[in-house]
Amino acid sequence: MSDKNQAADFSTILGAAVHDMKNSLWLLLQNIEEVAADLEGSPAARSLADIQYEAQRLNTGLVQLLSLYRNEQDALPVNLEEQFIDELVEELIAENEFYAKRHNIELQHSVEAGLTCFMDKSLITVLLQDVVINGLRYARSKVTIEASREQSSGMLLLRVSDDGEGYPPAMLNTQHQMATADISSGRTGLGLYFAHRIASAHVRQQGCGQITLQNSSQGGSVFELRLP
Repeated sequence: MSDKNQAADFSTILGAAVHDMKNSLWLLLQNIEEVAADLEGSPAARSLADIQYEAQRLNTGLVQLLSLYRNEQDALPVNLEEQFIDELVEELIAENEFYAKRHNIELQHSVEAGLTCFMDKSLITVLLQDVVINGLRYARSKVTIEASREQSSGMLLLRVSDDGEGYPPAMLNTQHQMATADISSGRTGLGLYFAHRIASAHVRQQGCGQITLQNSSQGGSVFELRLP
């Protein structure tokens, strides 16, 4: 069997394993929410929210791992279809409001009316979910998701911000190297490496997707994703 066929077979096996683990995690998350509803108002409800948070991180990490492996094998399918951005943002809010509510963090959102974009919704959802999860981890009281169309470039701008301490200076200074960084060296996070890869895989006439990191003048981190 050729190396290419072996890689394809392993990709299939890895995909099946990730799918199976995701199903188990989904059942776990559903059970957590049901138990938490019965314990509403008790200290245990907050502990369950923390467990759900870690399970969501694990779920996101599994998808990132599979996607990055397929990307390295030039076998990552990017299915560009027109998506309504308000629906995407509403799904992100719904996925994270359980944890946010029990940690007294406000999830805010603002989406330009009628906004659409051609994207791979599954990949972009995983990308943004990772950003929102991290925002909830470091926020003091709120995380905001915004979506609009940039007038100058015509690109979709998706922004996730929080009111935490912001990104470390070292991360801001090296953000443009993360698309080609050796993640085995530990110098960059899997989430940002994944974000760069997925953004750049979205290519249309206006160019390719890109991400930027910055800190707000009012304090807190600001993650921006632009898609053509």
